[in-house]
Amino acid sequence: MTLPTLAATFVLGLAACSDEPGETPPPPKYTLDNVCAKVAPQLCEVRKSCCEKGEGYDEAACITYETEVCAQNIADVEAGLMTFDANSVDACVAALKPYAEKCYLTIPDYYNAPEDLEPCSKVFAGKLTENSTCERDAQCASSVEKREIVACDDDTKKCTATRFLPLDAACKVSADTKELCDQGLYCDFDLLAMEGLCQPAKKLGAACTPSPIQLSCGLNAYCDAMTKVCTEAKVEGSTCQSPLECQSLKCEAGACGPIAPFFEGEQCKGSSAP
Repeated sequence: MTLPTLAATFVLGLAACSDEPGETPPPPKYTLDNVCAKVAPQLCEVRKSCCEKGEGYDEAACITYETEVCAQNIADVEAGLMTFDANSVDACVAALKPYAEKCYLTIPDYYNAPEDLEPCSKVFAGKLTENSTCERDAQCASSVEKREIVACDDDTKKCTATRFLPLDAACKVSADTKELCDQGLYCDFDLLAMEGLCQPAKKLGAACTPSPIQLSCGLNAYCDAMTKVCTEAKVEGSTCQSPLECQSLKCEAGACGPIAPFFEGEQCKGSSAP
C-alpha cells in the first residue's frame, strides 16, 4: 500500500455554523448522505493533471470508483469500524493539491506526507488497531503523532504498521523492514547483526566510505565511489550500480528506473472498488 492510495481513500468536509444567537444554523456542508456525491468529483479533478502524465485519465470512471470507495467507508462508519469528520474534508482536498501538482515524488516528500496529509486521515478514520483483521487500508488506525502509517497487509489481511524511528532508536536493515529511521537519519548498523541505532545522516558533500550497503548519507543520497562524498540521488535514466543511488530506489539493468506517479491505476481510470 502506498501513501497515495492511503490518502485517496480518506476524503471529506467543513461544517458551518452561526455565531448569532437565535438564528438557525445552516446545515453542514458535508454529511454522510451527500459526501460521496460532493467529494468524488473534487478528488478526481485534483488528480487529473497527474493522471494525464501517467497512464491517462477517465473522469467518469474515476468518479464512479471514488463514489464506490466512499460508500464502503460510510458502511464502515455505520458499522462502527470508522469515524467521519466532515470538518476535515476541504482541508484534505487542499492538502492533496500540491502533491498532485508535483506528481512524481521523491523520498523527502514521503517523509513529509503523514503531517501534510493529516486532514485526510481524519475524514474517514479507521478504528482497527495493529494486527486486527481487516479488508481495506482505510479501516486501520494510523497515528501522525507516533509517526506511523497502518495499512491492511495484502497477504495477511492484518493491520500492519510502518514506522519512522527517532534519533537513537534501535533499527534493523532488511528488505522487508517496517521501521525506517526518520528524515535526516540513517541506520548506523553492525554488518554482522544488521542492527544498529538511528543516527544523523551526513550532509551532501561530506566525506564517506563507499560500500555495497552504505546508508550514512541517508535516503535520497548515496556515497559516490569515485569522489567518496555524499551525493544527491540520481534521476531516471542515470547509470547506477545500486538502488540507493536512485531517487526512485530502482536500479534496473544499470540505469535508474522511473518514479511512479503519485496517482495511478484505478485512482485515475477507475475499476470496481476493492
